[in-house]
Amino acid sequence: AEQGIGSPSDEKQLANEINRTLSALNELINTKMAPTAEKSNKAQHSLLVKRYREILFDSTNDFKKTSGTINRKRESMELFSGASTNGMQVEDPAMEQLLRERNAIGNSLVSASNVLGQAGEIRNELRSQGMALRGVGSKVLLMAGRIPGLNGLIDNIRRRRGKDDMVVSGTIAACILFTLWYVLG
Repeated sequence: AEQGIGSPSDEKQLANEINRTLSALNELINTKMAPTAEKSNKAQHSLLVKRYREILFDSTNDFKKTSGTINRKRESMELFSGASTNGMQVEDPAMEQLLRERNAIGNSLVSASNVLGQAGEIRNELRSQGMALRGVGSKVLLMAGRIPGLNGLIDNIRRRRGKDDMVVSGTIAACILFTLWYVLG
């Protein structure tokens, strides 16, 4: 490999693995986490699912941007690959500029390779988070099952709140009607 850049097959294999990991995380969020969060009726679980969707969206966009940048840099590098001087002194200023650009592109490709390495590390972290989250759904349902009075308590709170809302609504309506009667009558 030239200048520390992985072979195209290694890069393609890594890109395919990242795409598979992102797809697996998307499937995990949509098939496991979201339904479990809906069953638990807890805002914190819904917010957690939302946060993981945002992370997935950001990671996917970053990966697409990085892949596009790498492809553009590789194409530019291929364009300049024939401009090698083989140790000869270049006197043409335009050729010198092209060679500087070629070196800059080579450095950019090295940087892009480093970013791909970081993407691989992120993929591994996402995979470990996914494995940790697979157990969350069953644990939430298990906890809800262990505390049978919890669901009843939540239902009682909801009913009481509904009654309080009805009383406040009735009082406001009576005040409005009285005010209209007084103003118009």
